[in-house]
Amino acid sequence: MATDSGLKRSPSASAAKWMSYFSDKVSVSALSIPGTHNSCAHYVSLPSVRCQNAPLVQQLDRGIRFLDIRLSRPFLQFCSLGQSRHELVVVHSAFPVCAYRAVTFSKVLGRVYAFLDANPSETVIMSLKHEGPFSKGRVELADILWSGYIKGHEHRWFLEPRMPSLGEARGKIILFRRFECRDEQVSRFGFPATAWKYNTPGEDVTDGTVLSVQDYCEVLSPSGIDAKSSYVRQHITRASSSNLDTLFLNFTTAANFWNPNCWPRSIATGVMSDIGKALMDSKGRCGVMVMDFPDADGWKIVRHIIDRNMDLCEQKRR
Repeated sequence: MATDSGLKRSPSASAAKWMSYFSDKVSVSALSIPGTHNSCAHYVSLPSVRCQNAPLVQQLDRGIRFLDIRLSRPFLQFCSLGQSRHELVVVHSAFPVCAYRAVTFSKVLGRVYAFLDANPSETVIMSLKHEGPFSKGRVELADILWSGYIKGHEHRWFLEPRMPSLGEARGKIILFRRFECRDEQVSRFGFPATAWKYNTPGEDVTDGTVLSVQDYCEVLSPSGIDAKSSYVRQHITRASSSNLDTLFLNFTTAANFWNPNCWPRSIATGVMSDIGKALMDSKGRCGVMVMDFPDADGWKIVRHIIDRNMDLCEQKRR
């Protein structure tokens, strides 16, 4: 699928198709990938809930390739709108991502499918996780996802429990599974990512998954922003010097619901300029950088993350 046309330009010059610059043989884990945290939290909502400015389609067009989606069964106030109780809705913790209507997972999938149909060189890693109070059991989300969304559409997903090559994943969603499933489903339910410790400043996940995560998320006051930035920088360094078969996931995000000075936008303002400098001052793979409000600098940090993959372009040329 990779083409030689335009290879003299940087990949970010064609942000909607930036993966087309790379060989089918390249592992997704070897790439530097821009991502968003609570990717659908871009609607009018509580400032403690909102994490993005740009709608999902614009995020994808600008080069975002990791989406973080949190799901719940419908809130009672939305059931009267003709919405099935079996339809999943997108939430941020216990709150809907939109203050005036439910955002359904069906709508989210439709937009991602349409993007991939229009840009078959691309793949999107989609992290799915259950949040909110409306759960009946440990594997409820797995059962609803399989029966209501994936079954019959398996060709649109990469569902093996590993990170694929680009050639295996182009035109598909890579399922990054942050929910439990039945034992007999493990081999067909995506990349397992349930085992990292909450609020981790950086760890290699030890359940057999080739995954390393930084997700220090409890910044209780502005004085904690420097520590968060330090953990992000350290994980960038780990990613640049580690085996390319390991997927590095680096959350630049944090929040404290009870402190307005630590709501997502304030944390992003405090962290992102420092992280941007750290990225500019380093080389090599940075892994998946998961961000709030990555458009705040005119998408500059997203373009830089994409262009860190230029060495892979050079391999393609040779």
